[in-house]
Amino acid sequence: MPKTYLSIVGTRPEAIKMAPVIRALARQGDRSVVCVTGQHEHLVPPILKLFEIDPEYRLTPTPQDGQPNGLLARLLPQLDAILKKEQPSHVLVQGDTTSAMAGALAACYAKVPLAHIEAGIRSGSNHEPFPEEAHRRMIDAMADLHFVATAENRRTLLKEGRSERQIHLTGNTGIDAMRYAASLPFNHANSLLKALPVGQRKLILITLHRRESHGEPLGRVCKTLRTLARRYARTAHFVLPVHPNPAVSSTVREFLSNEDNITLTSPLSYREMIAAAQACYFAMIDSGGLQEELPSLGKPALVLRNVTDRPEAVAAGSAKLVGVSSESILEAFTELMDNEDLYESMAQVRNIYGDGRAADHIAYVLSDQIAHVLEECA
Repeated sequence: MPKTYLSIVGTRPEAIKMAPVIRALARQGDRSVVCVTGQHEHLVPPILKLFEIDPEYRLTPTPQDGQPNGLLARLLPQLDAILKKEQPSHVLVQGDTTSAMAGALAACYAKVPLAHIEAGIRSGSNHEPFPEEAHRRMIDAMADLHFVATAENRRTLLKEGRSERQIHLTGNTGIDAMRYAASLPFNHANSLLKALPVGQRKLILITLHRRESHGEPLGRVCKTLRTLARRYARTAHFVLPVHPNPAVSSTVREFLSNEDNITLTSPLSYREMIAAAQACYFAMIDSGGLQEELPSLGKPALVLRNVTDRPEAVAAGSAKLVGVSSESILEAFTELMDNEDLYESMAQVRNIYGDGRAADHIAYVLSDQIAHVLEECA
């Protein structure tokens, strides 16, 4: 008899990584109910459209959603009503967002088994990333099934006392999503990338959005990027999709709007971001998703964070944890630009985060008899 699964999707990264699972569950004949929370009201629908997913529930955002407490307070009663109506066999949440946290709490309160996709990721600091690190620890404490991307994530959960039977090593569904999207036709002429200069300059992709970097750290990073742009005016061109959060966009535009070799764009579509990642020489990022995707493309990454929750890419040599100090950023950028041997060693294609079939593994486990409730929420 087909099972019903309720998948909670709030942000664009969640939509990207949950979409392959939703599609895999549908392929095996189960009923996959999708609830979009409205956390990223305008960024999620294009992703679901790309993956041909039509959600059953679209919750309406409110002005209070800007803070985690406000979003959580709105979502819990709405999700409780959906759970009572749908009576799913499992609730699926992905990652560490406030939407995922709300889905986990709602499932726990309703005593519905919870499956956590991308479980076991840790930075070691509850404040970096914030509030994601605290969320993922609490979600893992409530989950009945843990789908982990790497052996390191599995070891983390075992050290924290999770049962071995609860943990399934599947790879990361973000790699599934990237391979699917990259296989689709793409027209550069109709994209935000069409205006990027071509020629001898190397393309450097930048992302800046982490909440813990807002304020002075972000300003310091932007000043450093401006210095690099001027120093490498003839050999590098920087492209930075500007996050819509005013705390980010105002600072980025203040420091970087007037440089000839820096292109500031509105947020790229997912397909455009993949194209930019494929085209770049290397990337300077604070994005968790790109830390996973870039090694599969053979693109080095300088991680603009003090701690990383994706140590596998650093350990494999595909990424370098740089931090947010001007000195460390300048040193790391200069070394990677000017040292060809270092670049070649970092630019190896590495399938660190799976084989692109993580969603099929997850769907199989959920459909199998192993996916029974192992612990009941107290």
